[in-house]
Amino acid sequence: MKKSPASKRSPSARRRPAIAIEADGTAGRWISEAEFARLNDQLREAQESLEAIRNGEVDAVVVKTTSGHQIYSLNGAEQRYRVYVEHMQEGAVTVTHDGLVLYCNLRYAEMLKTPLERVIGSSLATGLSTEAWETVSAVFSGPDKIVKHECQLQCSDGGSLAVHLTASWLPTDGENVLCIVVTDLTAQKSQQELRLARDLAERSSLAKDAFLAALSHELRTPLTPALLATAALEERTDLPETVRGDLAMIRRNIELEARLIDDLLDLTRIASGKLELHSSPIDVHAVVRCALEICRADLEQKRLHCELNLRAREIATVGDAIRLQQALWNLISNAIKFTAPGGQVTISTGNSSPGSVWVEVSDTGIGFEPETSLLLFKAFEQGGRHVTRQFGGLGLGLAISSSILAAHGGTIRAESRGPHLGASFTAEWPLRPALAFSAPPADAAVTASNEARCLRILLVEDHADTRKTLERYLTSVKNDVTSAATAREALALAEGQTFDLVVSDLGLPDEGGGLAMMRQLRAVHGLRGIAVSGYGMADDVIQSRGAGFIHHLTKPINLEQLKSLILEVANTR
Repeated sequence: MKKSPASKRSPSARRRPAIAIEADGTAGRWISEAEFARLNDQLREAQESLEAIRNGEVDAVVVKTTSGHQIYSLNGAEQRYRVYVEHMQEGAVTVTHDGLVLYCNLRYAEMLKTPLERVIGSSLATGLSTEAWETVSAVFSGPDKIVKHECQLQCSDGGSLAVHLTASWLPTDGENVLCIVVTDLTAQKSQQELRLARDLAERSSLAKDAFLAALSHELRTPLTPALLATAALEERTDLPETVRGDLAMIRRNIELEARLIDDLLDLTRIASGKLELHSSPIDVHAVVRCALEICRADLEQKRLHCELNLRAREIATVGDAIRLQQALWNLISNAIKFTAPGGQVTISTGNSSPGSVWVEVSDTGIGFEPETSLLLFKAFEQGGRHVTRQFGGLGLGLAISSSILAAHGGTIRAESRGPHLGASFTAEWPLRPALAFSAPPADAAVTASNEARCLRILLVEDHADTRKTLERYLTSVKNDVTSAATAREALALAEGQTFDLVVSDLGLPDEGGGLAMMRQLRAVHGLRGIAVSGYGMADDVIQSRGAGFIHHLTKPINLEQLKSLILEVANTR
């Protein structure tokens, strides 16, 4: 039998007394044990030398280059520099004219994510781009030169670090070296990004508010003449009942459109924490009756039976009557909307404990799954898309009502036994006793009306249809009205005539608009004004009051409210 070649090898040849070392991921090479021991000794000596340099135990470093030996003294400035930078929070590195790293502190090595012993003796180009090195090495052109540069420091793990470099000339006993202080900008960049994000969010919020205000103005303006004309026609007694019914339908839909606009603005006010309350002594049952009266026509249209159980004994409190009425109106209209024709809506009140009052609105409508009760109070939620498709609406009413009750220190809860089993919504809030509260005499408005005198009114409105219908209405309630389409025209009229009151839009085409005009009329002629505007945000009201308007009505205006304010002015002359 013929032996294989391997069997002819000597035992020593098969043993192969050598060690394989992988280098930089390549295949590596075989070295002898003696060579490995020699390299290991050199590595240990290099580590000891680096430690000696760091500990200040040597006075100079000799670097072997292709052109010979370079001697770098560590005495004097270099020695003091080394002691100082070891305690710095920034990275610090000194390099030769050709970019060889002579020394760095531990912080710089940590930035590179590289062991300290591997950084010293390497090329600075490992961490810096060519552009960055060319920029900072310009320091060598003059001893008094300092270069600052912002760039990315390339880390050994493939990532990068935003840094700021401050390079200066460091004199030594041998060749001059470059000293670079490396500042980590990560935290600073993060703070800057947060500031930019916050500024952007604030600008976006302001832009959104401005857009909604402008949109509100544009949507409200054409509604005003339509509502005024409809209201005027409804007062005519010579029209057939069918026509009067159609007019009532038109008015209700215009008011509904205005209500949707108000809901969008209220949602913006709530989100920005600008929902204002104007508190005064109120009667809770009076607020309930007012809210119900607004919904009376809708109840009759759907042939719903309404039961009113006002059993609360404690009903005097302090609050914003208009806002509470809005919250209860939302609950009642919600019950009407989701109850089939012929169903029932029940409104009840009571005192669960001394010092609190509740109002419950229950219905026999579509109900909801009990687990969805909390979702109903979120904006744009109506219990599912199928509900929105079937009944329409934006799903804002309950969210706004909840916020109004929260502003009064109260809550709203929703309950239902399930789909098609009806629902109930209960608003509850603490009573705040009104000091020296007394209801005004029932005939106070009649007395004021009888005592009212004709006013000379300067009406300023650039929207032609609104101006015409307002002029007709104000004249119909026994006032002498002079109209103007611009602020300039109104100021000219005020110079030649005497007026008792200004009723003006704010968005006039003149520079400064209605606000600037009112300031001048107030200062020169002592006039008072009622602002009539499509702009109804809180800031708009504040600005109009500051300009001299004593009241601010948002379009489409309530004619009875306008009439009441005019009577107030007439009786305080």
